[in-house]
Amino acid sequence: MLLVTPGPTELHKRVLEAMSKQVVSHRGPELRELYTSLVEKFRKLLKTDGSVFVLACSATGGIECAVSNIINKGDKVLSPVFGVFSERFAEAAKFYGAEITYLNIKPQTAPNPEIIKRALDERAYDVALLVYNETSTGTTSRELHEIVRACKERNVLVAVDAVSAAGGLPLKIDTWGIDVCVIGSQKCYAGPPGLSIITVSEEAWNKIRSSRRPFYFDLIKYKKSYEENRETPFTPAVNLMYGMDEALNIVLEYGADNWIKRHIDFANNIYEVLEKANVRLFAEKDYRSPTTISISLPNNVTDSEILKELRVKYGIVAAGGMGSMKGSLIRVANMGNLSVEKTVKVYDAILDVMSFKVDGINRQAIGDLEERLRKMGY
Repeated sequence: MLLVTPGPTELHKRVLEAMSKQVVSHRGPELRELYTSLVEKFRKLLKTDGSVFVLACSATGGIECAVSNIINKGDKVLSPVFGVFSERFAEAAKFYGAEITYLNIKPQTAPNPEIIKRALDERAYDVALLVYNETSTGTTSRELHEIVRACKERNVLVAVDAVSAAGGLPLKIDTWGIDVCVIGSQKCYAGPPGLSIITVSEEAWNKIRSSRRPFYFDLIKYKKSYEENRETPFTPAVNLMYGMDEALNIVLEYGADNWIKRHIDFANNIYEVLEKANVRLFAEKDYRSPTTISISLPNNVTDSEILKELRVKYGIVAAGGMGSMKGSLIRVANMGNLSVEKTVKVYDAILDVMSFKVDGINRQAIGDLEERLRKMGY
């Protein structure tokens, strides 16, 4: 099977081999060396000198870690919502007592600086929860750095969900002023699922120290454990960490900026070819994600029909819609270990399956995709 769900993504054979290593003591020198390696590589990739922790949990666990450490009961929180994961971010904060202002954004788009500035000027907030790339809709907040700047100018703490953005979109934690950022292991960096990475700024630490923190996700414990022993406070997912470390080696060997550029170049060409093929794209042009391609289906076709045929006929596993878009979208990852051959195969299959169910699909448009990418040196 060829896996093109928007996480988890297919693993490189080097990552699989790394994960097969014999487990080591989580209180021994081997683990300390491994954990330090991961932290330093993530600091380099995410462009931060701040704290970085690797958590043994899904990215949703990372989101809960973030909000449970920086949210106090009664905090006023601004939460732009434009899909399932931005809504989930808000709901997690609400669980910990936040007073949420939901800023509802059309799901074909994403927050922009003007919308956020208007909301910030209407009332004072303690925290803003921002999703960089909304995986459920295939939309991206391309001016995130400007949105973060607007928040910081108004003394608002900023937490960012970059789960499906890191590695596929530019992300400069310190330069942009992001206080807490959550990243998933299984997305653009093509690591194994089951790890969440969280970064913490000095300003965020000031808030965390005065918060009523959870037991397992208490970031003060993680900070103390790393600074004193280069360890985690609780048993880590050792073999997942081996795999993640090797996945980051692959990214760094390729070049961090080149890795991001490849995601963007592939996406731009995929979108152009799909437009030529008369495929209806869900996201508006200015907000299209370079890591998750979302395709709209007509009312008489369901995502389950398309997905079943892709799996049975071609051995390709993509994803359907989520939330209010359930049944009406197919979502395809453009993440991780991208290759021209795999990408052409996937979209050739999608156009083939759609051509029998959706009127006006031009299958021949796929012929341009390989030529375009090869000319760019891929």
